[in-house]
Amino acid sequence: MWFWICLVVFIALLLLGVPIVVSLGVPCGLWFIFSGATPMMMFSQKVFTQLDSFSMLAIPLFMLAGEIMDKTNITKSLVDFANSVVGWIRGGIAQTTELAGMMLAGISGSSNADTSALAVLLYKPLRESGYDEGIANAIIVSAGSIGPIIPPSICMIVYANAAGLNIGKLFMGGVIPGILMGLGYMVVCYIYAKRHHVPRVPFKGFLNIWKTFTKAIWALLMPMIIIGGILTGVVTVTESGVLAVVYGIIYGFVTRKLSLSALMECIKNASRSTVAPISLICISSAFSYLLAREGVITTIANFVGSNISSKIGFLLFVMLICVISGCFVEGTAVMLLLTPILLPIATGMGIDPIHFSIAFILSLTTGGMSPPVGSQLFVMSAISKTPVTKIAKPILLFLGVYVAVIFLVIFFPQLVTFIPNMFY
Repeated sequence: MWFWICLVVFIALLLLGVPIVVSLGVPCGLWFIFSGATPMMMFSQKVFTQLDSFSMLAIPLFMLAGEIMDKTNITKSLVDFANSVVGWIRGGIAQTTELAGMMLAGISGSSNADTSALAVLLYKPLRESGYDEGIANAIIVSAGSIGPIIPPSICMIVYANAAGLNIGKLFMGGVIPGILMGLGYMVVCYIYAKRHHVPRVPFKGFLNIWKTFTKAIWALLMPMIIIGGILTGVVTVTESGVLAVVYGIIYGFVTRKLSLSALMECIKNASRSTVAPISLICISSAFSYLLAREGVITTIANFVGSNISSKIGFLLFVMLICVISGCFVEGTAVMLLLTPILLPIATGMGIDPIHFSIAFILSLTTGGMSPPVGSQLFVMSAISKTPVTKIAKPILLFLGVYVAVIFLVIFFPQLVTFIPNMFY
């Protein structure tokens, strides 16, 4: 009985717009207090267990690295380099936005952070180049959506910690899907620009590419340090986060773009940004324990085992659940709740855990750019002063590409497993 009461409370709090941490925490606390199924001390134990992990330190470290890179204006050098490379193609500034999004994904690992950084630099140039209000917002949101897929990814760090998987393998599994997403978005931008006769910019020559590259090389070194260190086994993912922070600080002080006061501000911002995901991870652990004790995980596993026999069918089922859930509930919460339920079923069916995990993460992260509650849409709306309703229709063009990439990943697992198998 108490499980159903907790479920009703959870849904009611979500509908009332209560933050997801509170929406999970209140019913979870009620169950531990009144159900009598387990001692109350188990609640604090489950919460603490999730924090007692070395890999969790990577989250605040990558948050801080992203803040430092933003404060040192390194994003602008990436945008200038991207513009010199693809700015002359049809839909040049839109192509620049997508390529910059791919490169920025290799630094911050957060879709909201990438969206806000790109919006500040590229929204006005997109409007001046002839893109209407809605599509200009949608282009930037789509570029930001690549953040959690191309490594490093804060989302993947959280998932790997919950699933007990190798973070390096997960990072490598996201490389090809992330690149495919970026290229697909660029095709959409090309078609739109051609149909709407967006003017082209002439090619400025290879010398201009070289000049912008020399300015962007310090930014491009960041993902090389992170990924290179992990692949060579020199550092763990958490230690690579330390390297990224140290590199950012040295770069900032050497170029005089970072002061001590600015660094303290970065630390404060990163600390604030870390609180929400860490709190959610802790509460979700206790909620997952609730689901296990009430037999929900076993019931779902039996249902799937009885009704879905093929690997492809199961992955499509998971994609449907995740895409729909992501439209209404914060993706990290859904991920932490569903991982202990779905991952054992996937491995039991013989699905490669890295293949399943990337398909799962891709399906969930569509929620960031999906109406009605996509967080990236609201970040973009706040910066551009554009109503979310005007972004909702054009974003469907890019969501179509996103879903197409998920289908490719489901039907062709080699797109995910090729690079991890090559290095591990």
